[in-house]
Amino acid sequence: MRNEDAEARLARLERRVAAQAAALAAVPVNMRAPRSLIALLATAPSELDAVRRDAVLLPPRCLPRLVALLDQVQALIDDVALRQRELGGRLATVRAARRAGPAAHLLDVRS
Repeated sequence: MRNEDAEARLARLERRVAAQAAALAAVPVNMRAPRSLIALLATAPSELDAVRRDAVLLPPRCLPRLVALLDQVQALIDDVALRQRELGGRLATVRAARRAGPAAHLLDVRS
């Protein structure tokens, strides 16, 4: 495979990761993620296999781009993990409140 083809695949992968990061950043952490975002994040880019397979053919000048891309992917993973922890915390709070019964300020103590 030629360097130009490998660089074009790397460029497509960079655009895809940037689109995923932008779509995720557009949704607040406390808001439910739309299905379109989940579908975008769930599909593994096929360019990744090609870049990994053709990494030997990439010229050394592409190394900073690869490092930057890996940083973007790591930031994306960290953002998703943060959202999962946030959601887990909210679910735990709701479950604890349900187990505890009605809130004290909602009880009718007039008798």
